[in-house]
Amino acid sequence: MKKELVKRLLRTHQVFCLVRNNSTKSVDNFLKFYSEQNCVTNKYRVLTGQDYVRFISKKNSLREPALTRLLAALACKMDKQAISLAEGVPNEGVFPYTRLQMDTRDGRGLVIEGKDMAVALQYTPSQGLPALLTEIRQFQHDLHRPPPIPRDVMVTNGSQQGIYQCIELLVEPGDPVMKSEYSYPGINVALKPYQPEIVNISEDYDGLVPESLESTLEDRLVRGLKMPKLLYVTPTGSNPAGTVIPEERRKKIYDLACRYDFLILEDDAYMFLNYDEVHPPSFLSLDTCGRVIRLDSFSKVISAGLRAAWVTAPTALLQRLELHMQAEMLHSCTLSQAILLRLLSHRPSLVSYLQNARALYRRRRDALQGRLEAHLRPLADWCTPRAGLFIWLRVHNVDDVYNMVFQTAFERGLILIPGNAFQYDTSAPCQYLRLTFSKISFEDMDIAARHLADIIRDEQRRTLHKEPQRLATER
Repeated sequence: MKKELVKRLLRTHQVFCLVRNNSTKSVDNFLKFYSEQNCVTNKYRVLTGQDYVRFISKKNSLREPALTRLLAALACKMDKQAISLAEGVPNEGVFPYTRLQMDTRDGRGLVIEGKDMAVALQYTPSQGLPALLTEIRQFQHDLHRPPPIPRDVMVTNGSQQGIYQCIELLVEPGDPVMKSEYSYPGINVALKPYQPEIVNISEDYDGLVPESLESTLEDRLVRGLKMPKLLYVTPTGSNPAGTVIPEERRKKIYDLACRYDFLILEDDAYMFLNYDEVHPPSFLSLDTCGRVIRLDSFSKVISAGLRAAWVTAPTALLQRLELHMQAEMLHSCTLSQAILLRLLSHRPSLVSYLQNARALYRRRRDALQGRLEAHLRPLADWCTPRAGLFIWLRVHNVDDVYNMVFQTAFERGLILIPGNAFQYDTSAPCQYLRLTFSKISFEDMDIAARHLADIIRDEQRRTLHKEPQRLATER
């Protein structure tokens, strides 16, 4: 009897170990954005602090550190017994809040109280909450295994702030800037005040085309044109097209950055919403020379309102970004950073949240695509998005969808986004629509697809009979 009991216990232990090991392996694979192989050869030298001078804008080069912010950072590193008459911070005793409790979907909950609550309501160094910076550094190392060159992280108020700061850091008025023809509108609005020369790089189903990038750069070099020093790219789940750049293309693009001397601004807000089983290595993981500035965000998978995001960059560039942060807003919200710290500190729960988010969005993508297949296939074409939240749909026999969106669709109670919104020149005609599947109810998907089919038919008939004009804005 005892022998049988021991056997059962041993079998139970073996099963438990197997499940635990598989679970750990699943977590590790989900958070793996690097290649086991040495992806990029070291045929190019690592950039030094002096090398980055040529990339930094005149405006940013004039920024100087605020001594009060330097003291705030130093105070966090000093012996807690030190006496300070320096910091212009409020006394924690005046804060009305002493405890924050948030219930989570997995039942674990989140509580911040006592000294932690006082810290969460206080000023913090411009780079970020020290404990969070430590956690993010480890998180980036574990996920990307970036080559060992001097680099660091800074917490930002959403990725949009990171984009804005990077443009100010790197772009002079009139500079050529490379990006895909259709891009996240946030990069376009950040660039507008600089009146740059936009250099559009072709995309296909696999995202940015390295051959197009190379031919564009070589042509400019031969013609003696000013060479771009920045490429903006969303490698996973490009907004609006939903493409994922494969590993080999990423390697080629990085090699071109080294050959033609430009930096890569890697905006990867959708990396956890990759519906393929294969996760290509990030540009950060390939960065042997210090040419990648990476933007990360939890807005699409944890909370948009927390503005939980950070930038990873070579130290020489990150120090310049921190000067911008000092002048712009001192630091991003400390309370949000404290919440983010709790999320990052428990990886299994974080992975569970992220996997659930990906599964939810995948179901929504498939459901909306099924309704489009049923009602729109003769009227439009699209590809299944490999990542992100959007279906990028091209309308047949309509040269510009602008009127269709702002007049015909609005009159029928259907809200759409025209592809014009993702062009740098929003006045240029566009045949595309971006359809979002993240929030629409499953019940409304069929109704929306039917309405959209009727609207396209009506617009196609209008296009045959009269010259289109932008009625919504020209009346």
